[in-house]
Amino acid sequence: MPEPIPMDASPTRPGSILIKPHALLSCCLVMAACIPLAHGETWSLCAPRPEPAPRLAPEDQRLHLSADHAFIDRDGVSRLEGDVTLQDRYRSLWADRIHYDEQRGFLDTTGNVRLETTSGIAFDSPGGFLYLDTETGRFKDARYRYDPRHVRGEARILEPQGPDRLSLQGATFTTCDPGQDEWLLSAEQVTLNRDTGQGTANSVLLRFYGVPLLYTPWITFPIDDRRKTGLLPPRFGTSDNTGTDLLIPLYLNLAPHRDATLGLRLMDSRGAMVTSEFRYLNPNSEGRLQLDHLPNDTRYGEDRTLTAWDHHWRIRPALHAHITGTDVSDDRYFRDLGNALDDTGITHLERRADLIYSGQGWTLLGRVQDFQTLDDSLSGNNRPYKRLPQVLYQGQWAPRPGSWAYRMRGEWVAFERDNTVTARRTDLMPEISRPFQGAAWFFTPGLKYQFTHYDLDQQPAGVASHLSRTVPIASLDAGLFLDRPLEGGRLQTLEPRLYYLYVPYREQDDIPLFDTAQFDFSFDQLFRDHRFSGPDRVADANQLTTALTTRLIDGHSGTERLRASLGQIHYFEDRRVTLQDTDTAHTASSSALVGEAGVRLGDHWSARGSIQWDPRREQTERASTHVQYRLDGRRVINLGHRYREDLLEQTDLSFAWPLSPQWEMVGRWAYSLRDDRDLEILAGLEYKRCCWAFQLVSRRYLNDGATNEYNDGIYFQLILKGLGSLGTGLGDLLSEGVLGYHIHD
Repeated sequence: MPEPIPMDASPTRPGSILIKPHALLSCCLVMAACIPLAHGETWSLCAPRPEPAPRLAPEDQRLHLSADHAFIDRDGVSRLEGDVTLQDRYRSLWADRIHYDEQRGFLDTTGNVRLETTSGIAFDSPGGFLYLDTETGRFKDARYRYDPRHVRGEARILEPQGPDRLSLQGATFTTCDPGQDEWLLSAEQVTLNRDTGQGTANSVLLRFYGVPLLYTPWITFPIDDRRKTGLLPPRFGTSDNTGTDLLIPLYLNLAPHRDATLGLRLMDSRGAMVTSEFRYLNPNSEGRLQLDHLPNDTRYGEDRTLTAWDHHWRIRPALHAHITGTDVSDDRYFRDLGNALDDTGITHLERRADLIYSGQGWTLLGRVQDFQTLDDSLSGNNRPYKRLPQVLYQGQWAPRPGSWAYRMRGEWVAFERDNTVTARRTDLMPEISRPFQGAAWFFTPGLKYQFTHYDLDQQPAGVASHLSRTVPIASLDAGLFLDRPLEGGRLQTLEPRLYYLYVPYREQDDIPLFDTAQFDFSFDQLFRDHRFSGPDRVADANQLTTALTTRLIDGHSGTERLRASLGQIHYFEDRRVTLQDTDTAHTASSSALVGEAGVRLGDHWSARGSIQWDPRREQTERASTHVQYRLDGRRVINLGHRYREDLLEQTDLSFAWPLSPQWEMVGRWAYSLRDDRDLEILAGLEYKRCCWAFQLVSRRYLNDGATNEYNDGIYFQLILKGLGSLGTGLGDLLSEGVLGYHIHD
């Protein structure tokens, strides 16, 4: 045996050496990344993980070896014994003994082997070997962990098989604390390939508190962000409309830019539904297609189908196309098979195709549009018109800031509807305005001229089929910005505003209504030059709006602590234009008072509200109030009230609040005071452990207001942190029901 060659002494430990680094275990334990955690996952109920070993400086390119005793012969074979440490800027390795053959790039470790990497991967083993150049080797009885994802497990054999491949035999996987395997995934054989981004496993078994939940003899899964075909977690729930409801989804990775999801939805009281969704993302287009089909609904007695599509196409940089629409087989589809309160109020489904060309300061839109009406009680005159087609031009030009601004809106549209009057309408509206402004004031005069022409079909006998209307629209908008400093570094503003509008009266009772309705009155409506949403009516006006806004601003942070606005329209003439010729003209000398306010009380309390009050009758016409206390995304309380004279009065209370570190409660109660009935009641509980959580939600909502029909449902979800969830996805349901609440799926 050749005589050992003496080694240079290290300043810190006797017998340490410095040699060139090797790519040690770059593939080690990518199993820890095979199943990504949900966004926002927390481990606050878990025991702290051990602190990582100190790292070398990033600029240190050398491999450090140190031991109590170190020997090296002339052939480059080293033997290190007693508290051996191998370290570079990427990893650290400890063992009782290391046998290192530099020529072969061979590393043999024995006794209390432990490896840690800067990425958070670590494992312990009684011993094993590794070829540094090829990164192949074998370690037995390994206990691994990956701290960034709170993952740990064991492997009877751990075999690196190159830079991008790792094999584990007799492997387990969990995110629970050591000694508390509340859920455990085990497999006889696991192979991970970073090059393909896929892994395979044989004889896979999932246990929860020792009870088997899932077994498969073979499975493939992704180990990075690349998508992979396979089963998604099933969803399960129960409700009055569907009975027991189980969805088993299958994900299909068709291509890098295409995928699909197929599902089998088994409903105890209705039958088996097939669901499907196809998505694509091309360089110049993207979209989705959904098709759900329930053959022979056992309760409804017929087939039920939903088709939905959405397609965006960038034909050229300035030319875009958009096609979207939804179609269902019957008017009760959403009430019977939907799961949201908003679904029950759907009366029309839109189908639309747009072609949009954008120029410098202008756009040109071509559109065809129709609707599926779900409310059969609507008469033909109350159903929306189809646009077959519509051409809309909008442009604006301002040579330079502060100069005259020019705008143009032009539209041609053909309205179609069965058994009613149809038309081709041309509407042109040029506009000119000039903003004058300073640091504390603005003054903007404006002038529009609206020309509208109709070619009408199926008019009653004796009624003209060609109608035209021209209307000038003049306005003046002016305001001041005043402010003053207050104690405590606060700033208060006072912003008076005047808006004058003049529109002469034009007789319009002979013009049918195609797409025109009256705007809801609000603070914003005080400054609009139209009372109606479409060109079929142009409201006459000779009026002045007076409004005042004040703000309270924190001078240190810039936060707006208070904003309050109050305004009213003063009419100099009666308003004679109405939607229908049977409507009564408006003769009041002033509008209702409209106010709105928002306030932030500290960092957690906020409130907002609006009111519309008629001073002549001393009666509130509309009002809404919302108060929120929000400590964070899981501690929220909301209280709201909505009122509309002779139509609705509703209250809405919702909250989410932890009862303890393990228990959390959410709830919502929406109630109609006018009808004396519940709109929605939701109550949920969540129980959390270190590595799993369970959510249970009971929900009752009004399904049909005319028949007072309710839908009652129970939804639950078991979340295995770092693995997935079983049950009904409750994230959208709870976050939509409780404003400001953020759930961690």
